[in-house]
Amino acid sequence: MACRSVHEMIWTIIAVTILGFGLLPGTVALTLFCIGFAGKLFAEAIESIRPGQVEAIRASGASLFQVFVFAVLPQVRVAWTGISIYTWDVVFRAATVVGFFGAGGMGWYLRESVQRVASKDVAAILLSIILIVIISELFSAWLRTRIARAIA
Repeated sequence: MACRSVHEMIWTIIAVTILGFGLLPGTVALTLFCIGFAGKLFAEAIESIRPGQVEAIRASGASLFQVFVFAVLPQVRVAWTGISIYTWDVVFRAATVVGFFGAGGMGWYLRESVQRVASKDVAAILLSIILIVIISELFSAWLRTRIARAIA
């Protein structure tokens, strides 16, 4: 809950303050954000499973790990796959904003270009970001379809 309650921009500011400018604070900030964001959705998926399979496997004397692997995981794997892809998608977009706050990446170059009033550089960076997001979206859609076919 602690990771989820703090916005990724705040995590970035904290990480940049502690670690300095660069890619490491951005990675740390987005990792902390992912833990909270995806963790909440993963937990909700587990809470919504049917308890019958869990009880049956537990009654057979299975360990906690075996209960998880054979009763919980089969029920949540589709949801977890979707959540993972969605989290990747969200973080992919958040990386630009995080970079704008000093944590490296395209956002860093965008901020520098805006401060220098380099209109052509800003336009090129924005077009690059848009293109990368579109490619990411197409890849995400392709991956979701492929996984849906594999599971079905």
